[in-house]
Amino acid sequence: MGAETPNDIDRAAIEEHAQRTTEQTALRKVRKALDRMEEAEIAERRTLRRILIVCGILAALVAWFFWWLIFSGRDLPKEPPLKLPGTLQQKQ
Repeated sequence: MGAETPNDIDRAAIEEHAQRTTEQTALRKVRKALDRMEEAEIAERRTLRRILIVCGILAALVAWFFWWLIFSGRDLPKEPPLKLPGTLQQKQ
């Protein structure tokens, strides 16, 4: 087992460089995919927060409307009472 020849050393350096380049490229791709996933999750949380705020506002408005309807002193329109004749005439 003698000393390695210059060709073997160059080949080993080239293979090592190729391996490092491949690993770095793979890590960049994974990092980019993770960044996209994180951005999508942040956008989803932002959308959910906005939906919850809008639902809360709508619920408050509906509650206020019913409170106003009940306690405003105004009654809902009532139909006039039904008039029935006092006596029914029977045919003989």
